[in-house]
Amino acid sequence: MSRNEMTASYLKALGHPVRLMIARELIQGQKCVGEVESTLNIRQANASQHLSILKINGIVDCIRKGNLKCYFLKKPKKIEQLLDILERYQ
Repeated sequence: MSRNEMTASYLKALGHPVRLMIARELIQGQKCVGEVESTLNIRQANASQHLSILKINGIVDCIRKGNLKCYFLKKPKKIEQLLDILERYQ
């Protein structure tokens, strides 16, 4: 996959309002699925689906804590910079 294709894939993964909200939450630090669910007031299945898309596209990764899956941004500073840039052009 070319660099341009990777960038497009990355932006496409962030191109959903819920995934943008998840990214903003994860800038603050690691969160388990239940925390994402309650913070964003979405269903657990919906949170898991969006987190999965972010993981497939290399934006987040996860660790297991017992029965819980906790997610974190792989490059939090870069995501924060990207979201700041996008906000400036709204």
